[in-house]
Amino acid sequence: MKSLLLLMGVFVCAAAGAETSLDWMSTVAKDGRHNAFTDLVRWQDQYYVCFRHGDNHMSMDGEIRVMRSADMKTWEPCGVLDTFGDDRDPHFAATNDTLYVYFGTWDLQHDAGNGLPDRGGVRSYFASSADGTNWSKIQGVYESGWWLWRVRWHDGAFYSAAYTAHRPKPEVRETRFLKSEDGLNWSLVSVAFREASAGEADMLFADDGSVRMFTRTNEGTKTSYWLQSDPARAQWTAKDSGVMVHAPAFAMWKDRLFVSGRGKGEKGSVTRIWEVKGDELVELITLPSGGDTSYPGLMADPASLEGDVPGLFVTWYSQHENGGEKKPAAVYAGRVSVMP
Repeated sequence: MKSLLLLMGVFVCAAAGAETSLDWMSTVAKDGRHNAFTDLVRWQDQYYVCFRHGDNHMSMDGEIRVMRSADMKTWEPCGVLDTFGDDRDPHFAATNDTLYVYFGTWDLQHDAGNGLPDRGGVRSYFASSADGTNWSKIQGVYESGWWLWRVRWHDGAFYSAAYTAHRPKPEVRETRFLKSEDGLNWSLVSVAFREASAGEADMLFADDGSVRMFTRTNEGTKTSYWLQSDPARAQWTAKDSGVMVHAPAFAMWKDRLFVSGRGKGEKGSVTRIWEVKGDELVELITLPSGGDTSYPGLMADPASLEGDVPGLFVTWYSQHENGGEKKPAAVYAGRVSVMP
């Protein structure tokens, strides 16, 4: 059944360096539950969004839901992925003929004493579809305790920045750059980073073969780091961006690069979009957001590529409409224009 979405008008927000407007936003999922951790892709002339649906942020009943739309405004359900653990943080990867959803699943670990079980480790899983409706069986990928956070399809292969994900917290959290020919069987290319408890990275591929990552960190000021490989993808260098961006998502508009993620607002967490200029981030817009929020999907509006004004489609989740209640969260979609 298609859900009719309420368009919420036009928002204009102050921007640093350019005038940026939220042209419209709509509600994708809002049912009194915790709907969160989104991603967005356009595949075979349809837009797809995926997100976690559960009782609250850390409940063990999380499942992955997939919805699609022809216009980013009216969405219909087209898939549910569920294991026995807490399934969360889904991301898309797409080839010409197959759509993949990768996600992490926390399992339970029993206490050695008399306490209740707690989260043990993450195993990454995926399912695929040739039509966006019928999904394959769910299969585990790589090693237990490693989170293939975001998977990208590039030049005939799959790549991911996987990071250590288990409890108790490891002394060193490592980011590994992985490659797969089929999306199922993965091998180590190189170790990209072993500092600042890094994780949640997106990546870009250069013509010379080098890879650029942008990764969240969880130590100190919790800023995000740029990681740069050599063309052989064997050696990496790191640089602190000085800006906190959790769960970064890249989008290219022609030759301009944008990133969205969780930022630090005056009253707590918010969802923002920045433009990347060199290694610097220029803040463009803070989306309507608050409380438990962010984990966006981001892409260029295909229609805007024919013109001179960058247009971005974005999905995110937030609790800003809850009136102080902490548990429910809703998923939103919107379009942002950046004046040249």
